[in-house]
Amino acid sequence: MSTKSNIKRKSRTGLYAAIAIIVIIIVVGIAVAFVYTRPGSSSSAIKVTLYAGEIRPGTYGFGNSSSVTSPGPTLTFKEGQAYTVTVDNVGTMLHSWEINTQNSTSGQVLFNSDINPGTYISPGQSASVTFTPNQTGNFYYICPVPGHASSFGMWGNVVVTS
Repeated sequence: MSTKSNIKRKSRTGLYAAIAIIVIIIVVGIAVAFVYTRPGSSSSAIKVTLYAGEIRPGTYGFGNSSSVTSPGPTLTFKEGQAYTVTVDNVGTMLHSWEINTQNSTSGQVLFNSDINPGTYISPGQSASVTFTPNQTGNFYYICPVPGHASSFGMWGNVVVTS
């Protein structure tokens, strides 16, 4: 076998190895991009911040700023799009947040949207939840602390569009 043939064979082998490495890098890059940009992944989630607190004795609410209203502002979401809702508790008592079929805790939680189920957000603290609406319609977001939505007005409308 000639030296010239060995050199050609080695350079072809090196070329094939370089092409294989480039193809692997491209495939891995596409896979990573798909995972982080598909609907439902938290990195592609649209971020929404709400504030929760008391308006006056006997009336609680939500707002887009530290000024809260009852009912809170209407939120519009798109079906299939991921959202991360962060609630800042600017009040003096425990609060939380979830999307529900009713403006009371007697309804059903939708889209796994409840923040820290079974626990609440302490005054001065914040908490978040990432969820993806999977059906269109008109719903409610509420504070699931017993009585806050139904007795004290701590709820708002949610509209999910296609």
